[in-house]
Amino acid sequence: MRQSNISRLSGNGLFVVATLCLILQAFSLSSISTADQLLRQAESSDQTILLPGVYDALSARIFSDAGSKALFLSGFGITASLLGQPDVGVLTLTELEATTRRCYQATQKDIPLIVDGDTGFGGTANVRRTVKSLACAGAAAITIEDQVFPKQCTFLGQQSGGIRVVDRVTSVARLRTALAAKKEVFEKEGKKILIVGRTDCRTALGFDEALSRCLAYEELGCDIVYAENLQSSDEYMNLRQKIPSTPLIMAQVQLVSSPDKAQYYSLSDMTELGYDYGLWGISSLQATVKGLQNVANEMQLQEGIALTQNLASFSTVKDVVGYSEME
Repeated sequence: MRQSNISRLSGNGLFVVATLCLILQAFSLSSISTADQLLRQAESSDQTILLPGVYDALSARIFSDAGSKALFLSGFGITASLLGQPDVGVLTLTELEATTRRCYQATQKDIPLIVDGDTGFGGTANVRRTVKSLACAGAAAITIEDQVFPKQCTFLGQQSGGIRVVDRVTSVARLRTALAAKKEVFEKEGKKILIVGRTDCRTALGFDEALSRCLAYEELGCDIVYAENLQSSDEYMNLRQKIPSTPLIMAQVQLVSSPDKAQYYSLSDMTELGYDYGLWGISSLQATVKGLQNVANEMQLQEGIALTQNLASFSTVKDVVGYSEME
């Protein structure tokens, strides 16, 4: 009888230990920051990771539900959706911070969110505040670029007289401030955030200067490096060869609705070139604009009734925004 009781106690004890192990394991997984997740993705994946651009909580939730491993919060997209204006430096840090927080919460706080930090919204003090504010809002990483303020979209800048950038010394100083703020917000708030050193100087100053800036950003200690709008596969390959270990982002913009795929780099192409993240920054916004234009025109022509092929069912909308979670 005593042996039976001992066996029962031993069995209960093993159950308790096993339960505690599971709890500790779950806590350990949940305690991994999204910044750590982002770097682990680059380290563990043998393929380029798709980085879709989002611009609000709804688009972030939809891409999260579709299985995206990481998201990019686009300044172009936020400016368009929140303000209905072009990306020419009119978005404020307060607006970006609020949108970051909403997107972070909408994705259940477990998908890395890279936030477009533009130029850091001003001088040294502004860059410092930008990094700290976005880290506390839930950003896993922030891009800081070398354009002058106010900035403009790199792809559009080619059509309007060119992109204006600060000199290399200033761009490095800007990122040095961002890295110091990264350290400070971790020490004081316990928030981890990665710094993405981005250069937009390729079209203005040429590839050699873009490469030199990227090398300087890597040497400075940036967690990820991003050269916008390089002009050929050779240039992308050259950058990868010169920076063999630091994660790299490669960005694409689908300029037309029915493209020749040969005009763009697919994720497979990016993988062959050795890039870690493949950014399609405004495809979600393009889809929204096209869908809204179709429905708006149909409602005008069809006495308020839109074709069902252009509408999600109401039940789908309810599922997307989480009504089923409330039942």
